[in-house]
Amino acid sequence: MKNIENYEAMSVQEQWDILATVANLYYNSELTQKQIAERLYTSRSKVSRMLKRARELGIVEINIRELRERNLDYEQQLKERFGLQNIRIVSLKTSGVENGFRCVTEAASYYFDSIVKPGMTVGISWGNTLYQLVQNISGNTRKNIPITVVPIMGVASVRSPERDGMALARDLAFAYGGEYRYIYAPLFVRERELKEKLVEEENIREVLMLSERADVILTSVGSIIYKSWSNYLTVKTLESLEHQGAVGHIAGHFYDISGNELPTSLPDRMIGVSLGDVKKCREVVCVASGESKAEAILGALNGRFLDTLITDERCAYRILELSETHK
Repeated sequence: MKNIENYEAMSVQEQWDILATVANLYYNSELTQKQIAERLYTSRSKVSRMLKRARELGIVEINIRELRERNLDYEQQLKERFGLQNIRIVSLKTSGVENGFRCVTEAASYYFDSIVKPGMTVGISWGNTLYQLVQNISGNTRKNIPITVVPIMGVASVRSPERDGMALARDLAFAYGGEYRYIYAPLFVRERELKEKLVEEENIREVLMLSERADVILTSVGSIIYKSWSNYLTVKTLESLEHQGAVGHIAGHFYDISGNELPTSLPDRMIGVSLGDVKKCREVVCVASGESKAEAILGALNGRFLDTLITDERCAYRILELSETHK
């Protein structure tokens, strides 16, 4: 994490990144120069000089062009059809899954940076998409925005701990100069009785209560086709979920194309927020890319689990196409 006071001694790339961050906060987030200075631990006069330099280098012009790199037609259609609060549909200049993933996670990091406020409690899920989002935010200058970040579920990804909710909560909190809390328990346990004992533990109960009352939840959606829960669920259980019409999951809760949570015994053994808690959150931000996620996103939209959607235009087209089929 770079100290903004050492700006003059940084490489050209590092200076560019800081100038882009300052310009985004000023022009897109509409913060005052004084507010930016307080967030970045620097002076108002330095922020003013950086904004001038950003204009000279064309960075501000690039940020303004960002609006023309969104598919506003798809945004309008999806917003009206599903009653979304906010939406970002990223236009893709070149083909390729990796390009779409990168563009969507960059757009998501800029969006989150524009809505974060001091004192906010942020709940976060897990996975590759959120890992990249947090990496994007962490790569910029450390900010001075005291937030609290908590995972919304127990430990899920033991094979890639850096992509689990615990690590993501820590890294996101550190990027904003905030604090984080952990749920010291696995996502699934063997039996209901063990779950009931664990959630009564004071440390676990307190963090679960924080997650249930989060101001914002950052999540992606899991697609059933990836079998991403094969480490936790048996082949028989996964086949049963598919037979019941599962198309995706959020925080370990599986649902069908209409957004109905499937009646399984899984929640009885699960430590984390419920889909009811997700729906009660003021803003649930879903970040997902690729046509393969379209069914999972559509089910989540039909279930009214999401308030903000950030995806790419190919996925958006497929969502609109599927929504006509599943009326």
